[in-house]
Amino acid sequence: MEQFIEHIQTSIADVLGSWMYLLPEISLTIFFLTAIFGDLFFSKKIKNIVPIITLSGLAVALIEVIDQFLLVHSEPVMLFSQMLRLDHTAIWYKLLILFSGIIVVLFSLRDFKLRNTEKGSSEYFSLVLVVTIGLNFMIMAQNLLMIYLSVEFVSVCSYVLAASLTGHKRSEESGMKYALFGAVGSAVMLYGMSLLYGFTGTLSLLDPAFYVGLSSMNFMVAAIALLLTIAGLFFKISAFPMHVWVPDVYEGAPTPITTFLSVGPKAAGIALLINFVLALNNTGNNTGSVFLYSTEVFMAIVAIVTMCIGNFSALWQNNVKRLMAYSAIGQSGFILMGIAAYSLTGQKAILYFLFVYAFANIGAFLVIGYFSNVFHSEELDDYKGMGMKYPVVAACMVVFMVSLTGLPPTAGFVGKFLILSSAVEAYTIGGNVLLLIMVIFGVINTVVSLFYYLKIPLNLYLRKPKTEIALDKGNILYSVIIVFLAIITIILGIFPHKLMELMNL
Repeated sequence: MEQFIEHIQTSIADVLGSWMYLLPEISLTIFFLTAIFGDLFFSKKIKNIVPIITLSGLAVALIEVIDQFLLVHSEPVMLFSQMLRLDHTAIWYKLLILFSGIIVVLFSLRDFKLRNTEKGSSEYFSLVLVVTIGLNFMIMAQNLLMIYLSVEFVSVCSYVLAASLTGHKRSEESGMKYALFGAVGSAVMLYGMSLLYGFTGTLSLLDPAFYVGLSSMNFMVAAIALLLTIAGLFFKISAFPMHVWVPDVYEGAPTPITTFLSVGPKAAGIALLINFVLALNNTGNNTGSVFLYSTEVFMAIVAIVTMCIGNFSALWQNNVKRLMAYSAIGQSGFILMGIAAYSLTGQKAILYFLFVYAFANIGAFLVIGYFSNVFHSEELDDYKGMGMKYPVVAACMVVFMVSLTGLPPTAGFVGKFLILSSAVEAYTIGGNVLLLIMVIFGVINTVVSLFYYLKIPLNLYLRKPKTEIALDKGNILYSVIIVFLAIITIILGIFPHKLMELMNL
């Protein structure tokens, strides 16, 4: 009885001690509730009250996340009986999510379709806060139950956001497709997790029983359980074979939400995937090394296939958002190269790559939204000649396309160089020829991506416009953010060590 009471006291102390590390998530929850009541009671008196509350919540959470660098020292902090893990890497991922959220909310304020939707945009802005909370928990999750809850938390809200343009057939269709594919991915992942729990008797990835249980199982049986679980995470990062939803959802969803889906869930999904790889790396026995080698081979194959599908499919796209959707698939394959090279160098390279990818990708979608507001089209043909009419925005688009391709002097070049270097390092250490083949395919796909990324600048500057379009001057906010992101992309390409020093790369 005394041991039972002592255990309860220890658990209560652990819970109470953990809350202080969740201030950003608590703040986001408070602002979400404030947004609901603000919309209910004050929306008629105060215009844009929900977007203002949403922006304030994200800004406050961003400041609190920055403060966590001082709160968390070199050693990670385990929260709620090892259900969550908070370290400097997780804090960087959370910064990326919150930065993306702030840009997306600012983006949404001037989006033509969102401003003119039938049901209004209050629900949309408040759900951005909810998705951000879920993404933060995904990044920190170290427990199968917490992983599933956080993934579903993000997924359900994302389905609603994708279909938030009421009355628009494509938006409603994208939300339905996203929900159907998401349900399949969720079911597969849950089945895999149930097998893992049955094999190990624990939900914690950090529990030694997890490794012992996997080691005692037949390799093929344990591998199937892991593959089913990882398949659910592949859905989040749009990797093969869980990528088929991406083009339709990206095209039909509101452009700001497409922007957020291309960065936020991808970053959180990558963080979770790394946790699984690290769990296999910590087995400390021969079976663990077999799992680790198999994971390396599996990730390398998926990386190659994902890159090829994304980049080669993008060559034939005429809709800019579909082109960027296949681009996102190709970029996911490139990120998986870093996971295949599971070393510490690979993890840091992924983190840096995600940041510079976010700057360029968000900037590109902002330009797409800018032009969509001007001529209400997202077809590549309508970009013809726009480079002369909108010189600043078009020049920034060129910068973003060059960075996404991975060419100097942009930050994308440094990001891809770090990923390729980590893969070469892993090949040098382990001697796995498949890693070298993966690097070769990475270089080939980078060359292939040049052909479709530069189709946009080609139409902007070297094609004559189909019709005369009056200049629109109502997107100053877009222009300021676009220029800001383009400047960061160039600065980080010329002085990459600035961000590297902050990340301790």
